[in-house]
Amino acid sequence: MRTMSWLMLPLAALLAPGALPAAAGADAKPGAPEGVPPEVRALAGSYSGAWTMYGIDDKGEVVKRMAWTDTLKAAAPVVQGGRAYVSTTDEMTFAGAKGPPLKVEGREGYYLTKDGGLGDYFIETYGQVHRLARLGANAWSYAAPAAEQELARLGFPRGATGQHVVVKVITTEQGVETHRISRVTTVTWKDRGDQERTVQFVSLQGYHKRQP
Repeated sequence: MRTMSWLMLPLAALLAPGALPAAAGADAKPGAPEGVPPEVRALAGSYSGAWTMYGIDDKGEVVKRMAWTDTLKAAAPVVQGGRAYVSTTDEMTFAGAKGPPLKVEGREGYYLTKDGGLGDYFIETYGQVHRLARLGANAWSYAAPAAEQELARLGFPRGATGQHVVVKVITTEQGVETHRISRVTTVTWKDRGDQERTVQFVSLQGYHKRQP
């Protein structure tokens, strides 16, 4: 399943993204170096999740393309290079796939302001960095172009263009911190009759739950 690594590039903020900013009031984890903001220390922990990705079929109808579960671990809070962050390791197991889980490593945290305060939240995977916009107390979003290679794997023909918008909301469900994520994708392409078509659909949906 190493060929599935393409998946993580547009999903840096949501899958290997698992541990976005902690929900309000989350406890800081002990053992972090001095100087690491409590909001960053609070990110450390383990998260488990389940995900479904959607694309289109030959008729242009939205269909399920793949599903997987994952376990994400965030650890080693640090302040370095004008950022405060944790290191993440996400192990993804795809339904029906053979072989070991796909492992993706990254970083998540905050850029620091000149006075040492918290700036923009970021997620880094495969060297690609996404900055997230905070929409509310426990809601974040980011937008990213959909690569042609990715759209092809979702069932779209060559030449298709698209845009992703990812929304993440952190809730507490039965006492468990839960990160719910949806990705809305808008794609334009030409069908076999050379007619231009556009579709907007939920191309990814899933969650992460913090483990004890």
